[in-house]
Amino acid sequence: MTKHRKISRRKTYRNRSLIKFAEVLFLLFELVQFPKHFSKYSKKIFNNWQLFALLVLRAKSKLSAEDFVEQFLPGNTGLLNALGLTAIPTASALRKFAGRLKAFWGHTALAGCAQLAGLSDVCVGIDGTGHSKQRGSRHYYRRIGKRTKKKDFVKVVGIDDLTTQHVLAVKIRKKSRHDNVDFKPSVNRVARATSLDTVIGDKGFDAQKNHEVVHQHGALLITPIRNQDVPIWRTKGADRKKLKRNFPTRTYHKRSKKETVWSVVKQKFGDIVRALTFHMQKIELLCRYLAYNIDRILTLQKKPKIRASFSDELCITLIGDTA
Repeated sequence: MTKHRKISRRKTYRNRSLIKFAEVLFLLFELVQFPKHFSKYSKKIFNNWQLFALLVLRAKSKLSAEDFVEQFLPGNTGLLNALGLTAIPTASALRKFAGRLKAFWGHTALAGCAQLAGLSDVCVGIDGTGHSKQRGSRHYYRRIGKRTKKKDFVKVVGIDDLTTQHVLAVKIRKKSRHDNVDFKPSVNRVARATSLDTVIGDKGFDAQKNHEVVHQHGALLITPIRNQDVPIWRTKGADRKKLKRNFPTRTYHKRSKKETVWSVVKQKFGDIVRALTFHMQKIELLCRYLAYNIDRILTLQKKPKIRASFSDELCITLIGDTA
C-alpha cells in the first residue's frame, strides 16, 4: 500500500507541475503579445496559444507527435483543462501548425523570458554547440553508403544569463559556421530584451570589433586573448590590451555555467534533431529552449531571493497555484 501511495503522490505532483508549466506559458504568450489566431477566417477549433503550448510540452516530454497526442495527453485531464482544450488535436494538426509558425515568435518568446523573470544588468555567457541530425550509428551509415567523415549537425550559438541560467537568445544555422559570425546579432537581440552588464566568451570571440559592439550597450566583454606570446605594444585594440595587462580570471570562470546549460538541455530534452526540414528543425529547437526556460522559472521560484526579481504577474501565477 505504501508503494502505491508514493506512486500516486508523484503522479499528482507531476500533473500539478504541468499545470503550472502551462499557466506560465500562457502568461509568457500574453506578455509578448502572441496572437491567438493568425487569420480571422480560421476555424477557431484550437487557438495559437494552445497549439504552441502543446509543441513546447511535446518537446518537454521527448515523445513523437503520435505518442504525445494518443498516450500522453488523454491521461492528463488537469493539463487539458489548464490549456482550455475541449478536444485533443491530431498529430498532423500539430505538425501543420509548426509549419505555419514563424521562428520569429520562438525568438520573441525566449527574449520575453528575461522580462518575465525580471532580469536586468545581466552577466551573460555566449558559446556554440551542435545538435546531431544522424539518428543511426556510424557503422550502419557506412553500410548504406552515406558519408560519416564529418558529423552532420545543426549549429546553435546561444547567450545565457549566468546567474539564473536562462537561455536569452539563440542563433540557429543549417550548417557549421564560426561562432564569431553570430556574435553581433545575438548580443543585439539580448540587448533589446534586457540591459547587459558583462558578456563572457571563449577565445573564439576575441576581436576588437566585438568589444565595440558590447560597448554600444554599456557593457564589458571578457574573452581570453589569442597569441599570448605577442607583446602588448604589438597587440591590436585598446580593450584587448587592457585584458592582456589585467585579465579578470575569477569573473571569466563563470563562463563554465554556459557549458552546464548546454549539458542540461541535451540531457533533459535530447541531443538529436528529429525534424527533416530546416524550418521544422528551428521550431523544434526553439521549443526545447523555451521548455528549458519554463522549467528554470518553476525551479527558481522555490528560492525567495531569485523569486523577488520575478514580475508581479508571474508571482501571482506561481503563488496562487500553490495556495
